[in-house]
Amino acid sequence: MEAKFEPIEHTADVGYRLFAPTIEELFVVAAHAMFDAITDIQTIQSQLERRIEVTASDLEALLVAWLAELNFLCITGLEIFNRFEIESFSENHLSAVVYGEKIDLKRHEINTEIKAVTYHGLYLRQTEGGWEGQVIFDV
Repeated sequence: MEAKFEPIEHTADVGYRLFAPTIEELFVVAAHAMFDAITDIQTIQSQLERRIEVTASDLEALLVAWLAELNFLCITGLEIFNRFEIESFSENHLSAVVYGEKIDLKRHEINTEIKAVTYHGLYLRQTEGGWEGQVIFDV
């Protein structure tokens, strides 16, 4: 299974269906989808790095915590990311190093601001070919 994301139709929010061979890669794909919603991810340069660690009660809550932490850095630090390296992963814990840069409005056209990562329509499931999921962002 190829790691990828596809936008889904949603009335007022932005949603993505996610696909990856492993659960760790699915979390990376979800982060790519989120920043692709914010701006053209191809314009982001890996000039800074941040360490991220999140914990949660289960995989779905862990995905929300992961994306919410990335969005927090985006909103409060005006940072956007394009590379995500997961260092350790379990059902309840994720630590990663992420790479990106400060938003530069000369190079980054901001498409949308994500207010929150929602549980609405959220799912993660293992399939024969790997993992798939869905996430919806409140914009």
